[in-house]
Amino acid sequence: MKYSKNKLNEYIQLYLNDLEDYGDEGDNVLIAEAALSEFKSLLVESDQNILSLLNEAKKDPRPAYRVVYKNFVEYLE
Repeated sequence: MKYSKNKLNEYIQLYLNDLEDYGDEGDNVLIAEAALSEFKSLLVESDQNILSLLNEAKKDPRPAYRVVYKNFVEYLE
Protein backbone atom coordinates (compact mmCIF):
# COMPACT_ATOMS: atom_id res chain seq x y z
CA MET A 1 0.00 0.00 0.00
CA LYS A 2 1.37 3.39 -0.98
CA TYR A 3 -0.07 6.54 0.48
CA SER A 4 1.20 10.06 0.65
CA LYS A 5 1.10 11.82 3.99
CA ASN A 6 -1.52 14.24 2.70
CA LYS A 7 -3.68 11.44 1.36
CA LEU A 8 -3.40 9.54 4.62
CA ASN A 9 -4.55 12.60 6.56
CA GLU A 10 -7.58 12.70 4.29
CA TYR A 11 -8.27 9.00 4.93
CA ILE A 12 -7.99 9.56 8.67
CA GLN A 13 -10.66 12.24 8.47
CA LEU A 14 -12.89 10.04 6.32
CA TYR A 15 -12.45 7.14 8.75
CA LEU A 16 -13.38 9.33 11.71
CA ASN A 17 -16.40 10.68 9.86
CA ASP A 18 -17.56 7.17 9.00
CA LEU A 19 -17.00 5.99 12.55
CA GLU A 20 -19.05 8.90 13.83
CA ASP A 21 -21.83 8.30 11.30
CA TYR A 22 -22.00 4.50 11.38
CA GLY A 23 -20.06 3.36 14.42
CA ASP A 24 -20.67 3.43 18.12
CA GLU A 25 -21.43 6.69 19.80
CA GLY A 26 -19.33 7.90 22.67
CA ASP A 27 -16.04 6.52 23.86
CA ASN A 28 -15.06 4.59 20.72
CA VAL A 29 -15.17 7.72 18.61
CA LEU A 30 -13.24 9.71 21.22
CA ILE A 31 -10.57 7.00 21.51
CA ALA A 32 -10.24 6.82 17.72
CA GLU A 33 -9.90 10.60 17.49
CA ALA A 34 -7.21 10.62 20.19
CA ALA A 35 -5.26 7.73 18.68
CA LEU A 36 -5.37 9.05 15.14
CA SER A 37 -4.55 12.56 16.28
CA GLU A 38 -1.33 11.17 17.76
CA PHE A 39 -0.72 9.30 14.51
CA LYS A 40 -1.14 12.53 12.53
CA SER A 41 1.58 14.08 14.68
CA LEU A 42 3.85 11.14 13.88
CA LEU A 43 3.21 11.66 10.19
CA VAL A 44 4.33 15.26 10.38
CA GLU A 45 7.41 14.62 12.51
CA SER A 46 8.71 11.37 11.06
CA ASP A 47 10.83 10.71 8.01
CA GLN A 48 9.80 7.03 7.98
CA ASN A 49 7.61 5.68 5.24
CA ILE A 50 3.92 5.41 5.96
CA LEU A 51 3.80 1.62 6.05
CA SER A 52 6.49 1.57 8.74
CA LEU A 53 4.58 4.16 10.76
CA LEU A 54 1.36 2.16 10.52
CA ASN A 55 3.10 -1.05 11.57
CA GLU A 56 4.75 0.76 14.47
CA ALA A 57 1.44 2.29 15.52
CA LYS A 58 -0.23 -1.13 15.62
CA LYS A 59 2.24 -2.07 18.39
CA ASP A 60 1.05 0.72 20.69
CA PRO A 61 1.09 -0.41 24.34
CA ARG A 62 -2.47 0.86 24.86
CA PRO A 63 -4.90 -1.90 23.84
CA ALA A 64 -7.65 0.52 22.79
CA TYR A 65 -5.25 2.38 20.51
CA ARG A 66 -4.01 -0.88 18.97
CA VAL A 67 -7.60 -1.72 18.07
CA VAL A 68 -8.07 1.70 16.49
CA TYR A 69 -4.91 1.34 14.39
CA LYS A 70 -5.83 -2.20 13.37
CA ASN A 71 -9.32 -1.09 12.34
CA PHE A 72 -7.91 1.90 10.50
CA VAL A 73 -5.53 -0.28 8.48
CA GLU A 74 -8.44 -2.59 7.62
CA TYR A 75 -10.42 0.49 6.56
CA LEU A 76 -7.59 1.50 4.25
CA GLU A 77 -7.45 -1.92 2.65
